[in-house]
Amino acid sequence: MIVAEIFVKPESDAIIPFSSKVGKSLLLDPKNVSISPLKYKGKYLIKYGSVLTFLEVIGGNVYSFEVGGDERNVYSALINLGDKSLLFNTYWKVVDVEVHEVEVSSIPKNFGVDILTPALIVSPYVKEKRKVFTNKSEYVFFNNIIDATGFNRGDVKLSEVISRFAQLLWEEPSIIGYANVRYGDKLVIGMIGKLRYSVKGEDEVLIKVLEDAIVRGIGSSRRNGFGVVRIKGVEASWLR
Repeated sequence: MIVAEIFVKPESDAIIPFSSKVGKSLLLDPKNVSISPLKYKGKYLIKYGSVLTFLEVIGGNVYSFEVGGDERNVYSALINLGDKSLLFNTYWKVVDVEVHEVEVSSIPKNFGVDILTPALIVSPYVKEKRKVFTNKSEYVFFNNIIDATGFNRGDVKLSEVISRFAQLLWEEPSIIGYANVRYGDKLVIGMIGKLRYSVKGEDEVLIKVLEDAIVRGIGSSRRNGFGVVRIKGVEASWLR
């Protein structure tokens, strides 16, 4: 799996929405990849519901966003990237593109998950629109388990993997909160915080799930900028 970090520069000041709409528009709305919000000086730009000011980019500053997924899907998305595009009332120039291969080489006895953009966690057991706020591993990494195995919700084999995966990690004391994010014309509540886990057993599926979480984030709507995470304490070829 790979992550492409795309550096862009707006020609003039502009008001932008939260989410990955800048990246999605520049890449012509690709599928089967995650797309982060814009990032500036290491911080993702998020429009919280409690903040009344607009989300603004400054002309001449260099911002970046990340596209993650399988190598074929990411490169298919990059093909659509133009040198200069008009978006949100300003021209955006592509400054650079860096591609990182992600491979987890080893797992320690403990690791952490810092949630960098609000995550929309769903239940692995019941399909419903309501989101879940928990550090239970089978919930937090449910979408990554689907990515790693290729199984669909409702498959018997998926249920077996979820049950086995839940036995691999022990949830340690964690910091869990929530944040209201202005997404389009509505407020979306996502989970934030710092999650901690102890590893009770190492399994190939755990390696694949962690690689997927590093590359694509956690939860649903990862193509819309939600669920970007930093995995701490894991040895990998690339980490945020």
